[in-house]
Amino acid sequence: MNDTPALMLDCMLHRVGNFRLGPLSLVIPAHAWFMLLGPSGSGKTTFLRLLAGVIPAPSGAIRLGDRDLGPLPPEARRVAYVSQHGDLFPHLTVAENIAFGLHFKPLSRSARADQVHRLLHLFGIAHLASRRAANVSGGEGRRVAIARALAPEPALLLLDEPFGMLDPNGRTELQDCLAGVHRELGTTTLHVTHDREEAWTLGTRCGVLLDGQLVQEGTVERVFRRPASRAAARFLGALNILPASAFGGPADRWGMLRPEHISLAPIGKPGTVPAVITAIRDRGNLVEIEARPESGAPALRLHADWQQARPYQPGARIALHWNPEHVVVWEEPCHE
Repeated sequence: MNDTPALMLDCMLHRVGNFRLGPLSLVIPAHAWFMLLGPSGSGKTTFLRLLAGVIPAPSGAIRLGDRDLGPLPPEARRVAYVSQHGDLFPHLTVAENIAFGLHFKPLSRSARADQVHRLLHLFGIAHLASRRAANVSGGEGRRVAIARALAPEPALLLLDEPFGMLDPNGRTELQDCLAGVHRELGTTTLHVTHDREEAWTLGTRCGVLLDGQLVQEGTVERVFRRPASRAAARFLGALNILPASAFGGPADRWGMLRPEHISLAPIGKPGTVPAVITAIRDRGNLVEIEARPESGAPALRLHADWQQARPYQPGARIALHWNPEHVVVWEEPCHE
């Protein structure tokens, strides 16, 4: 693997009706798994369809390695697109579905069979090879659809909400499967979703698309821990978005402090904020504590494990502590 950019967008712009996607400028390194996060209607699927060539080329440049994709038809782009529904051929078997894309490559029959065999085993569906696609489960069908897309060895794989409509267990199993496939093949992947957990689980880099605009891009950890704006933070599910003065920052700006960056401390310890617990919520794998500072500042939410939270009840006095370096302050004006 190397750091040669695989996908490069330069001021890509597309308009349809009153909606405008872009202009978008973005570089996705080779072999990365890039997660594009955004709510419904933000332009995620349109973005994938533009890259795949399903929608005519927009203004601006789209390059994949040293090739300009703009004038190329879909079949010449070396871009594989898996839609939300997978779109398998129901009358063909699983193996025949995977082999379908290979008919357009100059391969011998044995080489074609070897590639299908490899993908069947890589995706854990060898036992389904002779079953018709109409008779596989939803999770199995997604594996078949992605395996079929990868069979011709594309330079770029586009995934549109690949875990939609799967139950939690099926989603987890498919995520684990795809993570292993990516480690094995290293195909540059652009994966769109509105699910934040998917980005944490699978992505190496991610971007946030809001109203057709790419408002932030970077490593998954950077984007989630330091959102570029209040709107991005809200979409990413951030808590404690308050006037920055609540965290000791400027009163005329908005700020954010993630719950995991707030800790409980002994009452009276220097540098802490005395507070009263107003609510305790069981979130399954953690406990969320809501506490209102005695100064009258807005309530803050923090995360604790059961061992830490066990001694406390609503109404109890506690002290809160955080590192000022973890406070994110935006330039957006705030009028308290």
